[in-house]
Amino acid sequence: MLKQRIQSSIIMLGLFVATYFFLGYVFFEFLVLAVGGFLLFELSNILKLNKLSLVFFWVLASTPLLIYFIATFTSNFGNLFNLSEYFYFTNTLYPLISNFLIISIPFLAALSLIFWLLIVPVDIFYKKISSNPSINLFYGLFLITPMLLSTMSMFVTNKNILLVIILMIWLADTGAYFSGKRFGRIKIVKNISPGKTLEGFFGGFLSNVIFISFLHIYGFLDVFDGMLLAFLVTTLSLYGDIYESFLKRMAKMKDSSNLIPGHGGFLDRMDSFCPTIPILYFLLKAFEYI
Repeated sequence: MLKQRIQSSIIMLGLFVATYFFLGYVFFEFLVLAVGGFLLFELSNILKLNKLSLVFFWVLASTPLLIYFIATFTSNFGNLFNLSEYFYFTNTLYPLISNFLIISIPFLAALSLIFWLLIVPVDIFYKKISSNPSINLFYGLFLITPMLLSTMSMFVTNKNILLVIILMIWLADTGAYFSGKRFGRIKIVKNISPGKTLEGFFGGFLSNVIFISFLHIYGFLDVFDGMLLAFLVTTLSLYGDIYESFLKRMAKMKDSSNLIPGHGGFLDRMDSFCPTIPILYFLLKAFEYI
């Protein structure tokens, strides 16, 4: 089990490093969209969608992604092979779709913010929204799609900030895991995820504070902005983890899937990203950091 976990981690890290730093945007986009497909597949299984509701789930969640993919893929490869003059899409429709994406990505990030701040707490309290077949078919559009689009958009607009956020999410999860194992006593949500403790949260926050301190020393971040970012990332990461645990508990599932040997499913590994990336994208966009 441990051997499988380590091997899977090395492969995933290798793919991320290769596409993020060496292979260029198109390959990173392929990776994000491929992971997104697995995330949507696992979420649809957790929500127990089938037949027409499953079709609507996929159409709603994937349409913005498909538009984004067609626009960026055609533009990149049209320019790469000097074929732009032969593509009516590139010359005529791409500017229109580009403007649409400029508006729609922040809009979907705002919808994600509303989803996480209003719908999720109500669902956790009343346990009725995610089980409602008229509502949960929108879950892919609100929970997964904004995270994917925000990630790809930030990669283009400010690759460094995106990398900092990704590293902070991993540090929050890692710090929370080890400090929770060692010192965890006070349960945060015992009936949903007994392993989540207040000590774990502070361990994740401390890990990010240390990371932010190094960034400040090298002049990358202001102390106040860094501390606020550390708190937001740690809190949102935990929030996403708790809600995925809630959804799995409602579905009577231990893991979102067994697609990653030793780890479970993609959603088990990416649940912290789902609220963190789009909400921070929305805030960074609103305050003109990106």
